[in-house]
Amino acid sequence: MQTRSLTATLAGLAIGACLIMTGPALADMVTYKADLQASQEVPPTSSKGKGTAEVTYDTATKKLTWKLTFSDLTGAATAAHFHGPAAAGANAGDHRVDSRPG
Repeated sequence: MQTRSLTATLAGLAIGACLIMTGPALADMVTYKADLQASQEVPPTSSKGKGTAEVTYDTATKKLTWKLTFSDLTGAATAAHFHGPAAAGANAGDHRVDSRPG
């Protein structure tokens, strides 16, 4: 009877030690937010289109996710791409992403 109790106690201690020594993954989530306005274009335009973007990059999985909202376009949205980083008022290089569903 004491052997079973000792075995169960040791097993519990081993599991507890593993849980204590196991820390959370050390991944950084990097988030960018942008206010999408025609006045922010280089050069600025007179478009009435506007929107917001929130982009998150997980440094551990190297996964990039984004959420865009937009309104007042003159037609249907057919494509999108990212620029950056760049100083305000300057152009940045293109980093094209296929944004079509499916």
